[in-house]
Amino acid sequence: MVQPCAAFDPYMAQATSILKLNGRTFYIHIMNLRSLDLNLLVAFDALMRERNVTRAARAIGLSQPAFSNALTRLRERLGDELFIRTPDGMRPTAWALELSGPVSTALSEIQIALDGASFDPATATRLFTIATPDYATITLFPKLMQRIKKEAPGVTLQAITPSLHYGEYLDNQRADVALLAWPDPPDRFVSEPLFEEKWVCAMRPGHPMVGKKPTLDRYASVEHLLVSPAGKRRNWVDDALAERGRTRRVAYTMPTYGGAALILEATDLVVTCPGSVGHLFGNRLGMMVSSCPLETPMSLRSVDMVWHARLGNHPAQKWLRGLLREVGAEVGK
Repeated sequence: MVQPCAAFDPYMAQATSILKLNGRTFYIHIMNLRSLDLNLLVAFDALMRERNVTRAARAIGLSQPAFSNALTRLRERLGDELFIRTPDGMRPTAWALELSGPVSTALSEIQIALDGASFDPATATRLFTIATPDYATITLFPKLMQRIKKEAPGVTLQAITPSLHYGEYLDNQRADVALLAWPDPPDRFVSEPLFEEKWVCAMRPGHPMVGKKPTLDRYASVEHLLVSPAGKRRNWVDDALAERGRTRRVAYTMPTYGGAALILEATDLVVTCPGSVGHLFGNRLGMMVSSCPLETPMSLRSVDMVWHARLGNHPAQKWLRGLLREVGAEVGK
């Protein structure tokens, strides 16, 4: 027989449901939202993003002792450890992971409501975070920063290259917008083409391939520089070569395009890269650029701007996306 009843503890500010089943008594504690300090959820959300107490405290403007105190209070209120300290940072418990999505969404909607119906870039002071592969930071972002400096001097921009899937960063609002090839994301996201480009080859002016037709045999015979953020020693080029019965020798792998031109300048390596990167190397750094003998896969020809659907009408987000469209149109020329 089930006999439910309810009690209320004014000191713990939580309701207790007592469930009697087969002679046993179960106590189920239900959080009283009216007594919960929402700042504790802000601290929780920050630690979910950063996985580091010092960085999370800095992100929301608290001292580390104050942040630790907030975390202790939340642990006591929820009756769960929430985060476990490990050599790799603060690892969330199963319940913390379950809470993270709803908490992030709720805080986001509260922030949207508080932001009001307008956004004035000339007076705004806020941080925008864009999740993007490395190459956009050297091709798109210089122009973007020029526009922000002129139109929104109080706005701060942050670029991150996610270690997890981009969707998780958008879901948890660790990023406002993502830039990548993602034309058909899940329904909770919106994707819009920002610009298109084909991949090209870049090399130093005195490279043996300069002035020669970039045939597949010649391309496969030279040594290559591979930019691989994840540290893998092959990409779509190697798959395409394998389909044609060929291979290439990757002599050097590096995680970003930022220093690639310095390597090209000092070696006879060739890098196969997005056209926007190649033309930047050619126009600004004196590298030679040629077409790639391999056709760029359709999945890599478009750079898409992706955002969470719940932020579609947010004034600040709309302004940022409009600015990205304009700058993207310049990069894609």
